Amino acid sequence: MQIREKIDCLQKDIFAYDPEAVAMQLSQLMTAIIEENAFDLNNVGKVQRFNRLMQGSLQALQDKDYLLLGDIIEFELKPLLGINEDRKKNYE
Repeated sequence: MQIREKIDCLQKDIFAYDPEAVAMQLSQLMTAIIEENAFDLNNVGKVQRFNRLMQGSLQALQDKDYLLLGDIIEFELKPLLGINEDRKKNYE
């Protein structure tokens, strides 16, 4: 499963309020991003930003703040990975 598909499944489960699936999928997504080198791991700024996103996502999950988790994924993680182009096309 591609990273984009993992993100789509995670977002679907966030809004379907399936906390167990969300926790598992978030872990799998973060692992896949690192293993597949979804962004330049030599770029210190991007690595630091990704680490902050991971921390924020885990904190949102711990706090059961699924709306915040969804926002982090949509408005921070997707742009970091260059996955936000489709949303822009939908509004043109």
